[in-house]
Amino acid sequence: MTIMVSAQSKDTKEQLLEDVTKDTCECISGKNIEGLTPKELEMQLGLCLINSFGKFKSRIDKHMNVSLDNPDSLEKFGQEVGLKMLTVCPDTFMSFAQDMIEEELNDDSYTIKEVPSNLKVVSGNVVELKKDQFNILSFKGTNKRMYKLLWMEYFEGQELLSEFKKLKNKEIKVSFENKEMYDPKLKDYRTYKVLRKIEVVN
Repeated sequence: MTIMVSAQSKDTKEQLLEDVTKDTCECISGKNIEGLTPKELEMQLGLCLINSFGKFKSRIDKHMNVSLDNPDSLEKFGQEVGLKMLTVCPDTFMSFAQDMIEEELNDDSYTIKEVPSNLKVVSGNVVELKKDQFNILSFKGTNKRMYKLLWMEYFEGQELLSEFKKLKNKEIKVSFENKEMYDPKLKDYRTYKVLRKIEVVN
């Protein structure tokens, strides 16, 4: 019986990672991450991880070779904690990861080279219609994110934009497609959001 109790209470690397991950999960779940950029999200995760590192430093030194002066060791440590989050707090991890992915996809300065063309639907309100070589519709989704949607060719509901001012007080649903095109200013390809459909919800 004594041997079994000792074995169960023995501190292991696996137990350490679980304790660090639980602490990191609690830290992240207590933060308001809505509207943050991918870099800001990464920073918040990093701060939570560093905070947990400080709390469990003596145990980490015992089981792992991690140093704040060694970026490679910190990266490996973060990867191990990240994998552990999938089992310790999957909901928190997926929510955090999804926000990061969506922010990157919706960031107009972020170039995606291998995104398949797929239709996305967002509800919200129109903000501005900028008329240029190609018209650009600025749209604020209910997720509080801004979208710049390119009007390149005919799409269903485009006649609604002829009375743009009347749309400002209405809930609108837009469908758009991520499309890779060459940007002569950047001298490279980038992903644009191309309007495919617009409709009034109410």
